[in-house]
Amino acid sequence: MTANVLRTVLLDILLPIAAYFGLVSCGLTPAWALAASAGVAVVALGARWIRSRELSTLGLLVLVRFVLGLVVALLTGDARFVLVKDYLVTFVIALAALSTLGLDRPFIARIRRDLSPDPARFDERWGRDPEFRRTHRRLTGLWVVGLIGEVAVAVAVIYTTPLAVAVVVTGVLTPVVLLSLIAVTQVRAGRAHGEASSTPHLS
Repeated sequence: MTANVLRTVLLDILLPIAAYFGLVSCGLTPAWALAASAGVAVVALGARWIRSRELSTLGLLVLVRFVLGLVVALLTGDARFVLVKDYLVTFVIALAALSTLGLDRPFIARIRRDLSPDPARFDERWGRDPEFRRTHRRLTGLWVVGLIGEVAVAVAVIYTTPLAVAVVVTGVLTPVVLLSLIAVTQVRAGRAHGEASSTPHLS
């Protein structure tokens, strides 16, 4: 877990922020610097894909956000909108997660199954354990609230602070929110079902 946290801090927080300021100092416009700095996460994703030849749901979202950043930079040249577009995606994800609460498998159940070392065991437990299903529905609700809260804070910061401040704050905000939600998911799922030692990491 410590290694995962350190990797996240390096790849998802420090390197993109450093890349942004480095690219701006080299003369790139803020909008394109933001779009290009997101490529750090894509490079890391590509390295993982080379090793495993698999693309998870979360990995697909990274690619979508990167491509949208390039499109927004090309069409608008607005650095603040390049920042906001990530949170538009996050808001859509939150709404999509909310909609899955009425389906057979809610959002968090799908994500945890994707990342489970034994999907067949996950499926078996899902079919026989009502409490297992209820816990994943509660956790999906928690993620919906957390993601919408992240969007509200981020949009306020982006449009009320200097751009450099907004880049740093949003660069830290998203990983912190995701790590917090992941940690709560791990703890609650583990405590409720005695899976503390076998619950798959989500990052």
